[in-house]
Amino acid sequence: MIYTAAEIKQIDQTATQNGMPESVLMERAASAIVPKLPIESHSTILVVCGTGNNGGDGWVVARELAVKGHEVSVWLPLGDSKSEAASTHAAYASSLVRVIEQPVATDIVIDALFGVGLSGPVTGKARDVIEWVNQQMATVLSIDLPSGIPSDHAREFDGLAIQATRTYCLHGYKRTAFLNRTSPYYGQIERIDIGLPHTSNWSVLTESDFNRSLLERDRFSHKTDYGHGILIGGSRHLLGAPFLGGRAAIRSGIGLLNLSIPREASPFISTLPEAMYNQHSDVLEQSYDAIAIGPGMVEGEGMDTIWQQVKHQSCPIIVDAGALSTRRLETRGPLILTPHPGEFSRLTNQSVEEIEGDRFAVASEFAKQHRVHLILKGTYTLIVTPDGKGAVNTVEASALAKGGSGDILTGILLALWSRKGELQSPSEQAVLWHALAAKSISRTIHPASVLASDVIEELGRI
Repeated sequence: MIYTAAEIKQIDQTATQNGMPESVLMERAASAIVPKLPIESHSTILVVCGTGNNGGDGWVVARELAVKGHEVSVWLPLGDSKSEAASTHAAYASSLVRVIEQPVATDIVIDALFGVGLSGPVTGKARDVIEWVNQQMATVLSIDLPSGIPSDHAREFDGLAIQATRTYCLHGYKRTAFLNRTSPYYGQIERIDIGLPHTSNWSVLTESDFNRSLLERDRFSHKTDYGHGILIGGSRHLLGAPFLGGRAAIRSGIGLLNLSIPREASPFISTLPEAMYNQHSDVLEQSYDAIAIGPGMVEGEGMDTIWQQVKHQSCPIIVDAGALSTRRLETRGPLILTPHPGEFSRLTNQSVEEIEGDRFAVASEFAKQHRVHLILKGTYTLIVTPDGKGAVNTVEASALAKGGSGDILTGILLALWSRKGELQSPSEQAVLWHALAAKSISRTIHPASVLASDVIEELGRI
């Protein structure tokens, strides 16, 4: 689960109101973190504690490590604890560790300087502290998030933060763990459960969340059980995109597929004989279980005329690439948008930098405002529902940083949204399947050499 700073503070406040003091929360955090720390018995340890509750967590971790026999020093570069709970833990732990006034070289640095309460860029002495830590050759282990990294967004982040080797996120992940500017500072990430109830609207998708039953077939089933979809795409100078999307849809199990293409794309029909074909002029001569529009299309070339036919259909409509526009947000059925940040910039009238600095909030607000399913593509693709809730994909797939990848995703989405009956979270499953196929083929072909068509052929081997 992923939380904002305000949500974490509310969860902590609720816990204390229900009889769990902050000091107990710190004990829980430390008892869960310490067994996971990769520390050798002979390693020297420096715990850098701030003045707030994150520093209190650091004090308890220092105490527990000292009790286990480790050589532990604690540095308080910003002064004594201001939190009552942290002060209580510091008073006891001080008798078990070495409290130092100047930092010393060490094998392990445990970063407990700032937590989710940090707002804006780091200032004053804290900047010197962070720079000193980053100059060390030590393994750096951050509690909750690397000090200097904001919790929710990267809009004001100036690049100065602890470069952690590993970060232990308490209760849930923070949004900045999945933003391009701030994610690298986290190092390896591990979520630490401290026994509090989960209430987040955002979840984290991993490989284990992929529903492998999507690949199963009932021996008594018929092609119509797996949906009939149409993919509308292509233009005079972009002819290959609809064929990539169409092949991906067929590899993803769609029962029947129509491709609507411009006349200039007709010579490519033989490359995908499994599909049925229409020209753009006769795009909707029958009903479909889902429609995808946009791969390889450009404004003009009859786009508005085609959209006038499409938008009145009550089935799910997936809109990608050249069909993405604020003029195409009104439909009778579910609307699924698949922009990359540049396309989303045009939809929101915000810069790519603004979007990437706060993509959770921007994506959530857009989905709620327009009542759409939104897939904001990127290293950490966001999948947002019309109520603003969402998930982030964490399956690494650098091979998808190549032309044609978006066309494949559109084809998978068409196949899954066309399915008969209830398919839970088709957009999430499509994004996972897409990433897993790219990850799988990258084991045998270098990611830099993977073609979009390679990813398509891997869909059935997951």
